Amino acid sequence: MGTLAQWLGAREAAWLYERVRGIDGSAVEAHGGSKSISRDETFPADIDSDDDLSRELLALVTRASADLRSDGLTARTVTVRIRDFDFRTRQASRTVDAPVIADRVILEVSRRLLSKLRHARRVPARLLGVGLSSLAMDAQADQLALFAKGGDAVAETDRDRVLARAVDKVRAKFGDRGILPARLIE
Repeated sequence: MGTLAQWLGAREAAWLYERVRGIDGSAVEAHGGSKSISRDETFPADIDSDDDLSRELLALVTRASADLRSDGLTARTVTVRIRDFDFRTRQASRTVDAPVIADRVILEVSRRLLSKLRHARRVPARLLGVGLSSLAMDAQADQLALFAKGGDAVAETDRDRVLARAVDKVRAKFGDRGILPARLIE
């Protein structure tokens, strides 16, 4: 450090000496919350059946949307990722008009995305994943879209939100398996 002090001065040499070694006494600050929530499942054996993939998708959506609500967040973008048997990874995303929290809406969007991916290349799958992004705090979650289309399957309703929160309360009391979609019961 002596030579460094001669070149730069004592103060700058001490500063550089500490930085090079990762020594810093200043506080560490987080730069925001989660940017996305995702759940993936790698299968022990490749899955070729659309019905089996749909069941796995349901399980992933159930977990991801519960985590979304437990963090007090909403999502606008849903992404489905699939890794084929030959390790080729593909994904598709959709951003919905209004922030969502309900399993039904997230599942509907996810099913459409999975169908699109499977239609493009129908081969056995090694991994399936669901991601939720464009996250925001749930402050406006009770503010539904004013001009939502009645027949739109991806429009979240007040009933969807009430149901999702009721399911969360049951799971909080009886555990994650306290209430499940019927397709996930073994």
